[in-house]
Amino acid sequence: MYNNRNYRTNNMGCCLFGLVAGLITGAVLLIYRIFQFFWQLLPWIIKGLYYFIAWPFLAFEYGWNRGGFWRITAVVVAAVFGIVLLVSSLTSPRSVPTPRRTPTPTAPNTTTMPSATTMPSATTMPSATTQAINTPTQKAVQQPTEAIIATTALPAVVPDAPNTTMPDNVVAARVLRVVDGDTIHVSLNNRDVTIRMIGIDTPETVDPRKPVQCFGKEASNHAHQLLDDTTVYLEPDNSQGEYDKYNRLLRYVWLADGRLFNQVMIAEGYAFEYTYNLPYNYQSQFKAAQRNAQSQQLGLWAPATCNGVHGVVNAPVATAITVPSTSGGGDNSGGGNSSDTASAPCLIGQIKGNQRSMIYHMPDGAFYASTRVAVVCFDSESAALAAGYRRSKR
Repeated sequence: MYNNRNYRTNNMGCCLFGLVAGLITGAVLLIYRIFQFFWQLLPWIIKGLYYFIAWPFLAFEYGWNRGGFWRITAVVVAAVFGIVLLVSSLTSPRSVPTPRRTPTPTAPNTTTMPSATTMPSATTMPSATTQAINTPTQKAVQQPTEAIIATTALPAVVPDAPNTTMPDNVVAARVLRVVDGDTIHVSLNNRDVTIRMIGIDTPETVDPRKPVQCFGKEASNHAHQLLDDTTVYLEPDNSQGEYDKYNRLLRYVWLADGRLFNQVMIAEGYAFEYTYNLPYNYQSQFKAAQRNAQSQQLGLWAPATCNGVHGVVNAPVATAITVPSTSGGGDNSGGGNSSDTASAPCLIGQIKGNQRSMIYHMPDGAFYASTRVAVVCFDSESAALAAGYRRSKR
């Protein structure tokens, strides 16, 4: 009985070992057969890939070798195929990496302006992620940055210009120094950059080539009042170029409260509207602001100050001034042409009359800058008409 149990146990162990060995052998044999099958197919697969890739070249070679009509056909087909490949490669969309925006850092103890949707007043702060303003007790310290200011809330409305809003392509910069009413120094990328404002011209106060002009000090003081130690937002204008002939960066300057500084200076009578050769984006608004300042006799348009004459301090108001043909300097902005209206003998803002043709030209006229010979200067169209001149058609 004892020997019989041992025999059964040993018999079952042998059967289990044989089963495992058979399974392993079968699996190895199956893998070998599969490998052998694909190994036999491998030359055909390689040949198929070769012909799939090389058939255009083989077809061209066949046509070329046959000559005559077949050679011409092969050349034409190859040329068309090459043009198609070139066009498809040039017109295929390419992924452009999205530029990262660097948020404007803010210092502690600053007051955060609420969004435009919650402000009760009509004039709202341009929206940004966090935008700090200077408080009476503590001034916010902001590092200059070229990050684009996001406009997630309603844009700020500029007083006296309901259609003018701060755009979304402005760049924040810290004002380092105010030169005069139309020129400032700002910090951009840790560099001192000179900004010449587009569309305005203020009376001179610092040009060594010229005397101090009427209302120049007042315009400069007003610019200091609005810009000293503040953060402004610079807007480019593609129609004017990047730099003027003095290598100054041409920009519009937006204040932190949403007003366009260039327009504020004109509207309050501290600057003239100034067009250099080509119209600029805000030309119509600036001209309207100047007409309004003239009608209200504000600032330099007041009879007790300059009455609109862009000349030296306490200069008398002239109705018609005959000047010889000269070519003077000027520091007005521009974007590309070396001859500007300031080089003509008339003062900026005056009307030019040509004594030879008896035609007068407005400052925004097509031939104003080129009129330099036998020029008579007028302060108004009525004065030019009274002198017997007629207006230019362009």
